[in-house]
Amino acid sequence: MGSPNDQAVLQAIFNPNTPFGDVVGLDMEEDAGKEETDEGALEDLERVLALSGGRGRAARQGFVQRGLLARLQGRDDDARSDFEQAARLGSPFARRQLVLLNPYAALCNRMLADMMGQLRSPSNGR
Repeated sequence: MGSPNDQAVLQAIFNPNTPFGDVVGLDMEEDAGKEETDEGALEDLERVLALSGGRGRAARQGFVQRGLLARLQGRDDDARSDFEQAARLGSPFARRQLVLLNPYAALCNRMLADMMGQLRSPSNGR
């Protein structure tokens, strides 16, 4: 089913509103020996971005994937930069990630979700 890092990336893609990297068994210390593989992936992404000139579909996906790797490594500023570039290229996923990286927007989204949940609940007297 893939490595814990692969599972964390898939979790972020398919469930963008959950805490990032929240996968059972994901332990960065256990993955220390796998850094060669993460570095190889990063080198591949750098090459994609260089070859694409930072434009087009390949660049958009490259920025998203590099941003996800940066988030896994706790480098939120680098992730934000990559997601901004991917969003400029039209990635709705990158736009959602930017919202999640903004603590104020995340708080507002959470409050809105809570309010909507209260409006829908049968205990609200309707």
